Amino acid sequence: MSTTDPLALLRVAAAVQRLSDELTVHPGDRQRERTYLVHRAALADRAVPDLAEVEDPATSEQDAEDTARRLLEHDRTHGTGCGPVLAADRRWDTDPRGYACQEHAAAVLDEHDQDQEHARG
Repeated sequence: MSTTDPLALLRVAAAVQRLSDELTVHPGDRQRERTYLVHRAALADRAVPDLAEVEDPATSEQDAEDTARRLLEHDRTHGTGCGPVLAADRRWDTDPRGYACQEHAAAVLDEHDQDQEHARG
């Protein structure tokens, strides 16, 4: 039995789709691409337990791994990243999903801070 709220997962999937659509409109925008990769990697990781009910678990595990590795390579290539441990750190070679988790947590915190700033006016 899954512990993930299906409605919350659906909201995240819709948000990731919107980010993907933005990339189509703004091709080559590295910041948009990074934002998409951060959220897409988090979605893939989060969805693994739920997708096991409808597909071979190896498929969703591989998707989560591949997407996290794309984020890691993007950050290594462009010198981007927001988390405390840089993308260049070799620990991520064997744990790209851990890197994606770190970067998603940093992105969520940053988005929260930005929302708080906008609320203050």
